[in-house]
Amino acid sequence: MELAQDSHLALPLFIFDETLSERDVAQPDLEVSAVLNEELLSQLCQNPAPGSSIAITLTDYQLTLVNPQHNEVLNLQHSAQLTITHGPLLNAVLNTDQETMFVSPQVDMMPTFDLGDEDE
Repeated sequence: MELAQDSHLALPLFIFDETLSERDVAQPDLEVSAVLNEELLSQLCQNPAPGSSIAITLTDYQLTLVNPQHNEVLNLQHSAQLTITHGPLLNAVLNTDQETMFVSPQVDMMPTFDLGDEDE
């Protein structure tokens, strides 16, 4: 996954339960998305040491319902965070006030930068 400033980051979310390992990656329950502004992108440009991780709380994100079975989540209080592990690998976690957790699969990421060197 390539990350660039002002692009959208969208990750599929799956309910974290005993069926998680059997789920089809192409059929998530929800999708979380956020605009990669300068601050968020700078936080994502880290590669933690092996065995450690970095958690980034998302303050401005959109939640999209994919599986109607989880419609109630949109009406609950929820919080989302991104987690970076060594690689760097990125995944998202969504927690609700009903203690339901949704997770995304880990994805490889590589930040890209626009250095303004293009001919105008």
